[in-house]
Amino acid sequence: MKTIVTITGIRPDFIRMSKIFNKLDQAEWCKHILIHTGQHYDNLLSGIFFKDLNIREPDFNLQIGGAGKKHYHQQAELGTKVIELFEKENIKPDLILFLGDSNSVLASVPLRKEGYAIGHIEAGMRSYDERMLEEINRKVCDHVSNYLFVYHNNYKKKAMREGIDENKIHVVGNTIIEPLTEIADLDYVGNKKHIILDIHRPENFKYPDRLKKIIQFANFCNESTKIPVKMLRFRGTMHSLEHNDIDIGNIETIELMGYKNFIKFMQDSLFIISDSGTAQEEPALLNIPVIVPRDFTERPESVLNNNSTMLSVNDTTGFLKALKWATEERHRDCAWLGDGNASDEIVKIIKECLL
Repeated sequence: MKTIVTITGIRPDFIRMSKIFNKLDQAEWCKHILIHTGQHYDNLLSGIFFKDLNIREPDFNLQIGGAGKKHYHQQAELGTKVIELFEKENIKPDLILFLGDSNSVLASVPLRKEGYAIGHIEAGMRSYDERMLEEINRKVCDHVSNYLFVYHNNYKKKAMREGIDENKIHVVGNTIIEPLTEIADLDYVGNKKHIILDIHRPENFKYPDRLKKIIQFANFCNESTKIPVKMLRFRGTMHSLEHNDIDIGNIETIELMGYKNFIKFMQDSLFIISDSGTAQEEPALLNIPVIVPRDFTERPESVLNNNSTMLSVNDTTGFLKALKWATEERHRDCAWLGDGNASDEIVKIIKECLL
């Protein structure tokens, strides 16, 4: 029997990996060990997602998260804790599986150096903006991985341009479809009673001028549509607003929420202003427009298929154009997300490669 270890640590990981966790648990050919790095540690970013998505309790929690803990603190702890855990518990993985671009995937480096086989789901994504910590993380994990699971051919091409062997790359579709379509009522039209403001990336909140412009744009949307803007209360963003004395105007701040509640909350929105990567995918399936206040995106397909539009926050002349795009009816295509069978395909490929 083969041993598969999954290592995840943040909200999007739990959502995207939920079906893979379940399928590995049910597989007769492997033993699945689920490790939570603890990068996201409070209930609204961790525990409630395990409940909403019917994920069992992790076998181990490395507890690398904590208020005020820097990325380099987390990275330094993570490699040591994982390898020491394997030694203490006599865990001998045949494959260690990561997803995405959080600090958790950096454990792939010391693990590969120790001779373990690495698999990376959501491989090949590139924004080519190295202000994003995630861009560095995803590149590093791709280049130490034995198996790269990419969402579609564009990501495969990007990985190959960096010299990654084509034989390591498997096109599987996007894992976000399965949990979303299982929970959401796709026939629900929604009340369009608010605009969601979701800003949590350091490339925005660490720069006061950028953050002020985003707040200015959100207030412009409120004044133009007369629809309230509700801003998710992320710790880093709220600290930056307070520290830099940025007036949020008419924007209402609200607590984070679990997956089920947030899906309904999205469906009731007129549109979303978000710097999240996931927000360029989930709303596409719900037919909710997304305005992305970033200079670059690792998901250009979302823009090309009219699911989202980019907003240059330093060019206020683009505010009206972005608002007009978000409030006009237009054809939006989400076929680029795949057919909804990604988790089955990933588990099937792993089985074929290991047995």
